[in-house]
Amino acid sequence: MVRFVIKRLLLILPTLFFVMIIAFILSKMVPGDPVDAMLLLQGINHESSNYRSEYEKMYIKTGVNKPLSYISVQPHFYHPDLYKITDQTFRNQTIELLHQKRSYTDIQDFITVRNDFIKLAGRDTLYNNPQIRDKIKNLSFITDIREIKNEINALSALQKSDLSPSYSSLVASFQKMEAGKIFFFYPNIAWHGFDNQFHQWLKNILKGNFGESAKDGRTVISKIISAIQWTLLLIILNLLVTNIIAIPSGLYSGYYAGGWYDKLSNFIWILLFAIPVFWLASMMIIYFTSTRYSVLMDIFPAPGNWYISDGQSFGVSVGQYAGQLILPIICLVANDIAQVSRVIRNNVVQQKKTLYALFAKSKGLNGTTTLFKHIFPNVLIPMVTLIGGRLPAGLSGALIIEVIFNIPGMGRLMMESINSYDWNVVFGILIVVSFFTILFMLMTDIVYQLVNPKMKTSFDI
Repeated sequence: MVRFVIKRLLLILPTLFFVMIIAFILSKMVPGDPVDAMLLLQGINHESSNYRSEYEKMYIKTGVNKPLSYISVQPHFYHPDLYKITDQTFRNQTIELLHQKRSYTDIQDFITVRNDFIKLAGRDTLYNNPQIRDKIKNLSFITDIREIKNEINALSALQKSDLSPSYSSLVASFQKMEAGKIFFFYPNIAWHGFDNQFHQWLKNILKGNFGESAKDGRTVISKIISAIQWTLLLIILNLLVTNIIAIPSGLYSGYYAGGWYDKLSNFIWILLFAIPVFWLASMMIIYFTSTRYSVLMDIFPAPGNWYISDGQSFGVSVGQYAGQLILPIICLVANDIAQVSRVIRNNVVQQKKTLYALFAKSKGLNGTTTLFKHIFPNVLIPMVTLIGGRLPAGLSGALIIEVIFNIPGMGRLMMESINSYDWNVVFGILIVVSFFTILFMLMTDIVYQLVNPKMKTSFDI
């Protein structure tokens, strides 16, 4: 068994590592600036007097001033240390102009001369005309080469004698950058070593450090731990209720296939399976949580706000809101009972036709003994597959139910994090769900071995 587990781990761990690589890549592709998000959490915005200095500090603190990975491949005219530019505007404009195939050196010279020109023009009393001042300031926001050229040409008639040297330098630097368009380039491969963003991110993930939430400053892992307890509770209760009802129903229906119970249960389970979960949850809330239609229909507590004070244990919270978990569990098990029951029923029908089942009957064994001693152990194998697949599916499948019933689980946390652009939490959830999915897959394989020890692994074939 130990050898089997080790072999399975060697197969599934690369999958988890691949998921982590994808999560890191996606985290770098999301819109917005993570440094800006952290500063806003501290009450520092673009209008703050200390914004630039605090931005540079946070930029270095979060490690964004390091290369993305161990190796980078970029056009030869790009600067290898582009990520070290701490000035946000300077960095973004440099990248935009690099995309237009201009030399990094020419771009730096132009932006420096342009900024000096704008500062000098802003201090000069001859440029009190708002239209002229706005034209000059507008230069600081333009990154398209053609638009920059139009703006500079429009300023040619407005220059003053004392600004002529500055304007001449601006024109010269722009013309140099414009003429220096690169039509042919080759890839430049650079090795950055282990001091890069992905390596540091991976080290933190392995330590359980997913960073901080950009919404409230709490650590991501603490928010996930608080949420996953409720999601796992829903999954466990869902599995218990589903199996308690579906297994006996499927066994009886399959053994007495074609009987009245088989026909009735087939109709009920298919009907429940066809009903969308979100629609069922909405109807249950409308009709069975209030006295609007009848006093007798006010059966379940209505979904409400969940207030869990700091330091309150999970057990106390479950006891406090146990009543509000009844309706969500009913909505979750409605589909699952139908699926599990029908799978068991169909497998029992197949097993009844096998030689060992017919031989057991020929020996005079009664139906109950034949069903539970001979047929049921063989039905367990597809059940393990089905139940093992429901565990990871529940981590994400409970999202709709958690949002509708306002349950503070992983699904609702994911939805709130996406809406608030809290990407650290989003990708933290992605990694945790991937880990539990792989863990459940491993557990399923182990149970397979216990149920059927003769089963060979792919290594042994």
